Amino acid sequence: MKNSRKPIFRVHFQTEDRNYSLLARSVKEAEFFGFIEVSEIIFEDIKRLIISPEDEALRKEFAKTDSISIPHQYMRRIDRLADDDDIGVSYLKVAEAKSKNK
Repeated sequence: MKNSRKPIFRVHFQTEDRNYSLLARSVKEAEFFGFIEVSEIIFEDIKRLIISPEDEALRKEFAKTDSISIPHQYMRRIDRLADDDDIGVSYLKVAEAKSKNK
């Protein structure tokens, strides 16, 4: 019997100054032409012993967001995870872009 739970997607995208990787239960074409809508964002369990600063920063940025629309050109990759166990220890990450060479 197949699991009736909604799939989990890991969405990788980049803005001008940041790279993001976050989890969501819904990824689809947005109402706006050229955008991908990401909704039902999943955050790290706050009951965990270790919460990274990156995870906390993403929670603050997206916690009150119902959905986000990302331009196609900002998308890097969308992974459909086979199981909740594939999430890993630290699954929400944000990294500053590499500093430009002088």
